Formats: sequence, C-alpha cells, structure tokens
Amino acid sequence: MPDGDPLNSIRDGTAPKALRLIAARGLIPIPPSEMLEILVCLLKDSEPEISSEADLTLSGWTESEICANLKNRDCHQLLLSHFASPEYSDALLEAVILNPKTPGPAIAKLASQVSVSLLDLIMINRVRLLEFPDILENIKHNPSSSLQIQRIVREIESEFFSKKESAPAIEAQSAVPESDSDALEPQYPEDVPEDLSLEGLPLDPAEREVAILQRLSRMTPTQKIRYAMFGTREVRAILIRDTNKTVAKSVLQSPKLSESEIGAFAAMRNVSEDILREIGSSRTMTRSYNVIQSLVNNPKTPFQISQRMLSRLVTKDLMLISRNRGVPESVRRGAQRTLANRMVSNA
Repeated sequence: MPDGDPLNSIRDGTAPKALRLIAARGLIPIPPSEMLEILVCLLKDSEPEISSEADLTLSGWTESEICANLKNRDCHQLLLSHFASPEYSDALLEAVILNPKTPGPAIAKLASQVSVSLLDLIMINRVRLLEFPDILENIKHNPSSSLQIQRIVREIESEFFSKKESAPAIEAQSAVPESDSDALEPQYPEDVPEDLSLEGLPLDPAEREVAILQRLSRMTPTQKIRYAMFGTREVRAILIRDTNKTVAKSVLQSPKLSESEIGAFAAMRNVSEDILREIGSSRTMTRSYNVIQSLVNNPKTPFQISQRMLSRLVTKDLMLISRNRGVPESVRRGAQRTLANRMVSNA
C-alpha cells in the first residue's frame, strides 16, 4: 500500500482514535486477510477500549476462517507470529507451522511446548531447522518429544553443526558487514526453482542421470535439501539414495511426492534401511497396498516393518512371499505363520 494509506496509519498507531475504533469493530470494508492483520495490530493498541474491541471482534472469527488466512503463502508474518502460541488450537498451529513464511523464532518458541504430532510437522521443514538451530535445541527440551524425533535431531546436529571445519565458516559469516550480507544469499535462495535447469541435458535416461548427478555433486547439503523437497521427480529419485541421511529423508517430506514414487522407493534395493523404515512407519505412506507389497518384497526392509505389514497382504500375495527366496527366511516364516493363522480363523 502507498504511504499515507489509512490502513498503514492504523497499523502503526498514528490513525485518529475514531478510525482505529471503527477498524477494531471490523467495520472497514477491506479483504478478510487485511482485516485479520489490522485486528491483530490493534490488540496492542495503547487505548484499552480499542484493544478490547479488537479482541472481541477477533473472537467472532471462526477457526476455519483464521486457518484459511494462515495457510495463505502471502500471509503477513505478523499474523503467523501472533498465532504461533500454544494457547491456540492444534489446527491453527498446524497452519502456522506448515506455512514456510512463518519466522524461525516463532517456530522455535513453539518447539519447546507443542505436542509430538506438531513436532513431527516442525521437522518437515529441514531448511528452516538448519537456518534456525534454536528450533532443534528447543525440540530437545520438549518433554513431548519422541525418541525418533530426538534421534533425527541428533543426526541433523551431528551432520551440520558438529563439524570442526564449520567453525571458521561461521566466524567468517558473522564477520561480514551488514551491507555485504547479500553475498551469503545464494546459499539459501528464497525461491526454489521448479526444476534443476534441465534444459540442454541429454535425452538418454542414463546419460541424463549422470549429468544431474554431476550438478547435484556441486551442491551443499542445504541446497540438496531444498531440491529434495521442491525439485522434480527425476531429482527426487536420485536424492532418495543420497548418502546424507537428512538429504535422503527430506525427499519423503516433499509436498510434490506422489503415491507411485513412494511405491517405487519402497521397492528400491539401493536406498538405506532408514528410508524404508521411515516409509513403513508412516501411516500416510502405507495406506497404499502397492507400498505395503513393495516393502515386504524388499529384502532390505527392516524385519519389524515387514512383519507388521504381513497381516495386511491378501492371501495370494502371502503365499507368494512364503515361497520367495529373495526375501529373508524370517519374513518367509512370518508369511507362513500368517497364512496358517488366517486359515484357522476362516475354518
């Protein structure tokens, strides 16, 4: 908005009291997103009457209306920071956590207090975790944090924050004058490209993969994480096999990930057991029968995961597994036991 706009004067508290009071009552004809922002601003107004009216008006908004605004990628950071508080419902906090525009310090504040389900959502944005290490520190001190989350936190800290050679780099970064800080920006680009600039690459699949691998090899782990989450299907298929666990696991957090890709990953024999364990432990990913079948047939899948999936296979596939010499003996025996139990229960 241009300078001198009445809404700007309301935001900064310089508008006349009468105008601020009208705004606090929600009587200004502006879009809902702007009205919500104005109300949050007026909650801190120096006039008790105005802040009280803003609070009353805001209480009339439904949770779904507020959530719709918080999910918007153009949502003002003021709103996201305001609603980043444990006093609000899990639905509102989920919208705040999943919005990439939410400031890191606001997420760090939540990380020490929210439930384990919300901690799982906080862990999705690995780039934000790397940019704001306080989030990881607060997760460690959250009494709701699960053993699995604590393990991932330790892995991230070990990989990115515990290397001795990183100290000089950190010191050099802190020594850069504020006016020169833009020089650091290429390492953390704000907008993630839709592809990996694949123009001009070979059409042959094998040669194309080699060319992409060469480009990925020149990237830092942080850059790889961005591409793992927001790159193309081709890039995800390569990064799921990355030797860096955090990079590989970031592929599974990609909002672009399809069910068919998950099934393909579950069948891969050149991915780490950690990836197969992550897939097998996810209720969302194992909703697909194809994923379940691929996990059980993959000899690299941890036995505990395969064993848990056996009961979800149809009888025909159980019979095939019981005779499959390509899977571990323990899995074949598990399939045979499941078949026997099923025959007894159907008798």
